[in-house]
Amino acid sequence: MVSTHTTLYLRVSEAKELLAKDFNGKSDPYCVIKVDNVVIARTATVYKTLDPLWGEEFILHMPSGFQILSFYIYDADKVSSGDDIIGVASVTRDYMYENKNPKGLETWLPLQKANKDLEIQGEMLLEYGIRTSEATGQSYVFVTVMEGRDLAAKDKTGYSDPYVTVTCFDETKATSKQKKTRFPEWNETLEFLLPEDTCIADLSVIVTVWDKDNFSSDDFMGQIHLDSEDVTHGTIRNWHAVARRPTSDRWARRASRVDRGKIRVKLQLLEEIVLPSSCYRPLNELLAEAVKSQDLGHLIWDMIEQDRTIELGAIAMALVRFYLSQELIFEFLDAVIVRDIAKTEDVNTLFRGNTLGTKAVDNFMKVLAMPYLQKVLKPTVDRIINEKKTVELDPCKVNSVRGRRHSLHRESEESFVNHSLEALEDYTCEIINSIVGSITYCPQVLRRVLKNIQVRVREKWPEEMFEDVPYIAVSSFIFLRFFAPAVMSPKLFSVSDQHPNLKVIRTFTLLAKIVQSIGNLIPGSLGKEVWMEPLLPLISQKITEVKDYLDLLVDVGEFSAAHRYLVRQQSNETVLIQGHLYKCHYHCKRLFRPIVLKKCYFYLTRVMLCYRKTPEDEDTMVMVENICAVEKLDYGALGKSNMGQIIHKTSDESTAIIYFQAKDVNELTAWISAIRKTCKYNVCRVETFHPGVFKGDKWNCCRREQDIAPGCSPTYHGVVLGDWQDPLDPDVDAQIIYSQIAHSKDKIRKMQHDLRMSLAGNDPSKCTNHRDVNDAAMASLSLVSGLLDVTEQLAMSHQTFVESSPRLSHSLRSRSVSSSVSGDDSLY
Repeated sequence: MVSTHTTLYLRVSEAKELLAKDFNGKSDPYCVIKVDNVVIARTATVYKTLDPLWGEEFILHMPSGFQILSFYIYDADKVSSGDDIIGVASVTRDYMYENKNPKGLETWLPLQKANKDLEIQGEMLLEYGIRTSEATGQSYVFVTVMEGRDLAAKDKTGYSDPYVTVTCFDETKATSKQKKTRFPEWNETLEFLLPEDTCIADLSVIVTVWDKDNFSSDDFMGQIHLDSEDVTHGTIRNWHAVARRPTSDRWARRASRVDRGKIRVKLQLLEEIVLPSSCYRPLNELLAEAVKSQDLGHLIWDMIEQDRTIELGAIAMALVRFYLSQELIFEFLDAVIVRDIAKTEDVNTLFRGNTLGTKAVDNFMKVLAMPYLQKVLKPTVDRIINEKKTVELDPCKVNSVRGRRHSLHRESEESFVNHSLEALEDYTCEIINSIVGSITYCPQVLRRVLKNIQVRVREKWPEEMFEDVPYIAVSSFIFLRFFAPAVMSPKLFSVSDQHPNLKVIRTFTLLAKIVQSIGNLIPGSLGKEVWMEPLLPLISQKITEVKDYLDLLVDVGEFSAAHRYLVRQQSNETVLIQGHLYKCHYHCKRLFRPIVLKKCYFYLTRVMLCYRKTPEDEDTMVMVENICAVEKLDYGALGKSNMGQIIHKTSDESTAIIYFQAKDVNELTAWISAIRKTCKYNVCRVETFHPGVFKGDKWNCCRREQDIAPGCSPTYHGVVLGDWQDPLDPDVDAQIIYSQIAHSKDKIRKMQHDLRMSLAGNDPSKCTNHRDVNDAAMASLSLVSGLLDVTEQLAMSHQTFVESSPRLSHSLRSRSVSSSVSGDDSLY
């Protein structure tokens, strides 16, 4: 089966020169991220500033047909009824696709005034065509408006009152209005007489969806354009995504009069057409051979590193996940580490740069050891966030930090520094003690990989003068690339589910510097930060403890077949996500009973979803294999935000629904994404669901009157957050690797041509060792030719499948027409 896999790597960095919304001349800005007007995530709120710094990263697995990515900047307001919107910036899918960059597209986007006409989403099911009346012989263009799904909510109730107008030959006709729904059904046919002198090539039909308002002008909800290629003789039935209409120049000029500021984002869109598994077998065999043959491996790794079209970290992750699925991860990591060591001349630069080898080990640790990292650091991180201590050692910053304290007796600088020093020493001891005492929790496979790194380094530098280099090599990964970054940014490593405030961020920054100094294993190495000198005794003491920890860490047996199985399967007992949610007790027949939300502790493994009200209660379990769907619930369903539902099979094979509420959209999206990943291949999975509830005698989403009525919205069509717990998918990863190799196809052909010419030009009479030269050239030619054959074979498979799929062919052709997606020249 052919599918489209779309991933967006997104970083919301900062904003500047925002509009002031508060009386103090500042704002409390945060950013909401929407995909086709559906809220996916939001950043933290940065208080009292017009130049907020967020620095938050997201990996989004996008639906293949998404159109617009939008960034809405709001001013948080705790007093008034709602937050004020500062501005919005939007980017189309085609713009991201056409501006691909190996380092990602990083740009400042100007904020525009929010326009409700641009907030569209959903699809319409239409039947249309041209038919001729047998009685009169006249031809008619007809459009049957059947139903809509997932339309935008335009009213405060969370629903809309949609109706449809159809314009053809300067004549407009309308359907009836449907009340309070985002999933309307009409089944109404509108006909337009086809004039005899009309040129069919000029035919244009505009279908517009509106929300009926009694006390103001009707809200625009979307538009569909049909032309002569769509409307032909006969009947065609299709779902169409509703699109934006062109923005008038007048509105654009009016919106641009006020400078609302800018937002800086980094985007990298990776869109791949994934073929059936059988098509990737030759590539799989070639990649398996690459970890055994040094020459073939170097050929592929060099090509990927030099001529890639995506970030190095993304291709490294694809390779790690691919070799995990093939149970060859140890061989792959060994091959790329040996390659890095061979290229290193100065031992002081070992593993300090970003290479394919270092990035591969980085991503391997994230995939395999995130639960270990969380177990080690989470207690201390939570303590630091809760205590909210103000600490500072830098004399250039001490006075400004002290000045923020409101007290009759201002603390002296010396006293403040001493208290900061005590707090940092306490936190550092707790972090290092947790690390050095965690040997038994560290995954065996990671320990074996680190041991192999140490062995390979000793092979390159066996002399006594380099006796500390094997320690530094292991510490470069486990400390400098794993523990220290997680201390610096606990949210990015899922160690914390909340964003710390500015003074806690400074605490984490100082602690990360200390952990990094300890991880360098060089006492007294503080660089330019001499104000950290009071910590030198503690750093020296902890370096000794860390060396003992590193000795124990690599004291592990050989890499066995059992370890290979554990690498791929991981432990079924690993907790993928956990935390408190509010479980909703809702019964459709109890109309006058208030909705009760009770706080429960939920946790998810690869086998089961469990929850309990109190620590003393027994777990209520839902087996993952029985989960049919997990989706968001409309606000209008129960009148509450951030609601989700888990549809599952019970022991008697009936269907039940668990309604739950998260504290914010980030937590809701994280839970839905995590559960979706575990049940992605379930046999009991359903294709549709109701985003509303059965209330009274009907579903309040689609107004159907049977409680067993099929769902009105397709399941699994939204955005999923990507992270370490993504299930392995070797076909997707093989396609990503192929795309990078195919990008160098011309270079491979040139190498093949040069080797052939070299072999043809060798003169045995002028070359004493011509046989050895010829043998080496023949071996290289064989490798290059084999790589080229596999690449061209996959290219032909892509061409065959794309041409046989009208949907994929149309998608590829439409990428070049950015304006047709949005109809708005102001969008990027």
